[in-house]
Amino acid sequence: MRVSVLLLLLLAAQSCHAEVAEEPEEPLVRLIETDDSLCLAHGGQMVSLQLAESAMPMQEGPVEVWVDRWFMQVQTADHTKHVLTAETPEKELGCSQSIAGPQYWTLSNIERLPLAGAPYRKE
Repeated sequence: MRVSVLLLLLLAAQSCHAEVAEEPEEPLVRLIETDDSLCLAHGGQMVSLQLAESAMPMQEGPVEVWVDRWFMQVQTADHTKHVLTAETPEKELGCSQSIAGPQYWTLSNIERLPLAGAPYRKE
């Protein structure tokens, strides 16, 4: 009896996990690296924020992104806000390799903003 109850619980947990795993949600924003002549001169690439294709419809509001910068494995005081829209879907952050050393960025917070004149709704 005890084994069959545990087996049922295990099967139920696996089916719930399988349902969640089937629906991976595409992030609104991602960090990308591209070739840039200045960055390549220092052995790095240009790091940029890029709005996902699914987040670009004009009827959707802009996306506010907070980014943290790390320089030589240490988080800096740079905590910057960027607003991405369908008109400006990409924002350059900087080179992955500066003259003084490596740097990278992490996404701190991503939020869809309401359209101008539209009532605010929390998702």
